[in-house]
This record gives sequence, C-alpha cells and structure tokens, in this order.
Amino acid sequence: MTTTSDAPARTRPRGRDRVLLVVVVFLAVSAVASVLLAAAQAATGLPTDVLVLTQLATAFGAVVTWLLWRGRLVLPPVRRGGLRVPLLASLGVAAVVVAVAAVAQAVWGGWPPLDPATLGAPLVVVLAAQLLGAAGEEVGWRGLVQPLLETRLPVLGAAVVTGLLFGLGHVHVLAAGPVVYALFLVSAVGLSVALAYVTTGRSVVQRVVLGTVLHWLVNVVLLVGFSGGDASARWTATTAVATVVAGAVCALVAARAARRAARTAA
Repeated sequence: MTTTSDAPARTRPRGRDRVLLVVVVFLAVSAVASVLLAAAQAATGLPTDVLVLTQLATAFGAVVTWLLWRGRLVLPPVRRGGLRVPLLASLGVAAVVVAVAAVAQAVWGGWPPLDPATLGAPLVVVLAAQLLGAAGEEVGWRGLVQPLLETRLPVLGAAVVTGLLFGLGHVHVLAAGPVVYALFLVSAVGLSVALAYVTTGRSVVQRVVLGTVLHWLVNVVLLVGFSGGDASARWTATTAVATVVAGAVCALVAARAARRAARTAA
C-alpha cells in the first residue's frame, strides 16, 4: 500500500528530471540556433553595433521547447498582475545602474557619451534593434528557464542559475580573458536577480514584457551614457558592481514586502 508520505518521494525526482531535460533541450537548440545566426550575421554583414543576431537564439530555443512540451510544462502560479509597479521598478533598476557607472566614470574616466555618428545605423534604428535583441533573449530566459527553475528552487536560487547559464553562453567574452569572463558572469547574475524579482509571480507574457523592458533599459543607458565601455576588466567590473547592487536592492525590497505581507496576513 502506498502512503501519502511515500508518494512525493517517488514523484519529486521525476519532476526534477523533467525540468533538467527541458532546460538541456532548450540550451542545445539555442546553441545550434546561435551558430546558424552567427553565420547569417557574417553572410549579411549586419553591423553588430546595430543588432547581434545571436541574441535571438534563445527565442528559437524557447519556441522549439514549448512545441515539444506543449501543454505539459508545469510553471509557477500567477500571483500578480498589472505593469505599472514593475515598470517603475525597472526604471529604478536602470537608475541604479547609471548611478554606479557614473561614479566609476568620475573615478576612472574614459567612457564618453554616445556619438550617434559612430553607429552603423540611425540611433532610432539601433534602439529598436536593441529592443528586439533584448526580447529575443528574454523569451528564453524569463519566459521559460526562470519560471521552470522556480518550480524547484527559491526565486533567488533560480535567478542565480539562470544568470549563470546566460553568462556562460557568452563564450565569445572569453576572448577578453578569464578575468573579464568571470566579471561578466557576475554582472549576468546581478542582472538576472533584478529581472527575477521584477517579474516573479506573473504570467509568462508579462515576464517576457517586463524582462525585455528592463533588459533594454539597462543596455540603452550603458550604450548612450557610456558608449566608450569596452571589454576591459575595469569596465566589466563596473557593470558587475552596477548590476549586483541593482539585484541586491531588488532582493531587499522584495524581502521587505514579503515581511509586510506576512504581518498583514497574521
């Protein structure tokens, strides 16, 4: 006879295996799509300062994964709605990133504001392309991986793993050296934590929309305000500190809100 205490012990591993398999398939399809998109970029000559086509790879990975597991993926319940508060939070995160980068600029210098004449296309086209690129990445990371991991991990743990996977996928950063790559991983985790706390508890569509807006805002403020940013350890450390501070602020605000809600419920 199966007892109620025995049943979870047998079903839980299958759930973990399902999440792991889905994530592995997503990563594999995204990797193949990335290679094909990189080849397409080289063939078309599309300037990378306009759009990096490999940013769309995770969108392909997510779509294929959704089709393979159509209707069978278990995601966290939707507990929140509305976009005004999280959009304001996104502006706050972008402001924190700007503030930290501005302090670094004042201390170290060397990163001037954007000169639109240096771009490979008009600024409005570049900004629209950057929005498309951010959406391509967030469809996969905030629309699939983050919510899937939240079914097995706390929000913070899911955010850290998602950020690490996102950062590790940028293997081209290794060309700048292992220190820069490690700092990039830190910045990816910091941004992932901020994105997680802004989007958690919402529907997949809202997660993608909010993640895209926040990701795009951070990219735009760094591009426009500090276009001289490069692959140096100093610049990568600056972005790492900026995103970690932003992520920490989001985590603290979320923890305070949770405590307040618990007191109200009691």
